[in-house]
Amino acid sequence: MAVVFAATLPNDLLISDYGAMKRVARFNFLIDAGVIAATLSSAIASFMGAPRILQSLAGDRTFPFLLPFAKGSGPTGNPRRGVLLSGLIALGTITLGNLNLVASVVSMFFLISYGLLNYATFYEARAASPSFRPRFRFFDLRLSFLGGLMCLGAMLTINLAAGAAATALLFAIYQYLKRTAGPARWADSRRSYYLQRVRENLLAAVAEPEHPRDWRPHLLAFSNDSHRRKQLLRFASWLEGGSGLTTAVRILEGEGVKMLKLRQEAEAELRADIADYGMQAFSLVVAAPNLNLGVHTLVQSFGIGPLRVNTILLNWLEQLPKGILGLGEFQYATNLRTAFRLGCNIVVLDAKEDDWVSLEALSPSERRIDVWWWDDATGHLMLLLAYLMTRSDAWGEARIRVLAAGQDGELDEEVEGLKKMLEEARIEAEPEIVENMSSKTVVEHSADAALVFFPFRLRANQLLDPFDKPLDAVLPRLPIVALVLAAEDIELDAEPEEGIAGEIAAALDALADADKKAREAEKEAVAAKEESEKWLREVQAATESGAKQEELSKIEAAALEAEERASKATRRAAKAVAELEDAARTVEALGVKPPEGDKEPGDTQE
Repeated sequence: MAVVFAATLPNDLLISDYGAMKRVARFNFLIDAGVIAATLSSAIASFMGAPRILQSLAGDRTFPFLLPFAKGSGPTGNPRRGVLLSGLIALGTITLGNLNLVASVVSMFFLISYGLLNYATFYEARAASPSFRPRFRFFDLRLSFLGGLMCLGAMLTINLAAGAAATALLFAIYQYLKRTAGPARWADSRRSYYLQRVRENLLAAVAEPEHPRDWRPHLLAFSNDSHRRKQLLRFASWLEGGSGLTTAVRILEGEGVKMLKLRQEAEAELRADIADYGMQAFSLVVAAPNLNLGVHTLVQSFGIGPLRVNTILLNWLEQLPKGILGLGEFQYATNLRTAFRLGCNIVVLDAKEDDWVSLEALSPSERRIDVWWWDDATGHLMLLLAYLMTRSDAWGEARIRVLAAGQDGELDEEVEGLKKMLEEARIEAEPEIVENMSSKTVVEHSADAALVFFPFRLRANQLLDPFDKPLDAVLPRLPIVALVLAAEDIELDAEPEEGIAGEIAAALDALADADKKAREAEKEAVAAKEESEKWLREVQAATESGAKQEELSKIEAAALEAEERASKATRRAAKAVAELEDAARTVEALGVKPPEGDKEPGDTQE
């Protein structure tokens, strides 16, 4: 209709004369009848619908000040109060004497409603929830998204100022609800959308090669003691550094139907503790016939796709209640060894009550983290975990001190070596060399630290310090200690072109070079073969024509030489094909599909 009128009447008339339709209508009275019918139908629909919407908003407690309008009248709960409010708003608008004053604003909110309805269906479809099953057979999420954009465009086209004001008011309401609304009273599509994003991102991540730069802690925090669980989970949140994931785990020993109920109760308790502590962690309770089997199975199977557990976190042996990783040091060390052999790093937290109280009394700027450095995989892991802790608010201003053993006469060189290592790893820390390192010197240097990262070893099912002595001799005299044993070597200074990505790139380059070499060798072999056949024809022609023996001998010699060149070229081509096949196998072993343009091995020769 807008296009028809624009082609029939001038723009200035359409803008100024609201009865311009009558100028081109065959029957003028039908225009008046249509306006009256449209006005009455829209008015009745709005007057019936608006009070119900108001009653629903009030009943959902979306806006607390609307609560009085939630009450209904009669057996069907008619929104009498909402009708009265709607009537007052309508009368107030009419008394303004200029309906055009509010017409554009009313149009904005109608368009907002239509636009949000379109976007809601697009959002539902984008979330790919199995519960979204539209009956309209021609539904397409792209059309829904286009419809939402068209509504927004129409708003800004009709009245730019009113459209901007309506959009701003919409976002203001959204921000108000986001800050003040409690738990949702109905299910929406956000969770489905998040799950779909998780699926897409996991599939995208597994398609990319692993690289040391991507490493982040995925923790299994074993906790059976609710009293110490808060400390363990808080420490886990520090180790994450805003980039890892923590799952609080309990293993229940036993079999049978009764374990199902116990497992549900234990998981409910675990989730409640995580919520009460305000921690960002998942919960998991596993029932197993025995702890050893539970640990063995859990470490291998936990995770999905590239998200696999890489670090085990638990409390120190003497602070563990019955039923966590076995009783006694022997069973405790045995289960730790099981997790270690399955590729998990081990972090054991020794946090005594008095030391934890002392830590909480320190401000972030007064805290110091001591890392006892051995230039090995455990040292690299401890240094990275110490850095990740400084990314949390509680440790943002803490200092890191790296302590390493030194030899007399070489202290300056070793300090410079530590500085260079820290510079390459891009970690700010204070290097310090300790002479005659022992359990005694460890206590002397770190007794006043807020937290100590200290390596340990598993030997003969015992937990020992780096000096092959029991840890009981040093732990009571230190503050909070994180005992660390690394099962993987983390490259702190890994460059982007290193790792599997670099290997893949090198393999693809080698494949491309081998393919080029094979093609060139093939061309050379074909040319040499053609030349050899040419000289053979010359020999045959010279023999048939009765050429002189001297001339025939020269031709035969040239033919033999060409044949030898052809033979060498054929051997070079065969060697190039073999190298191409080796390069292709190397690329396939890395799990990469060769580019489409590469020739298949063995096709270089006819």
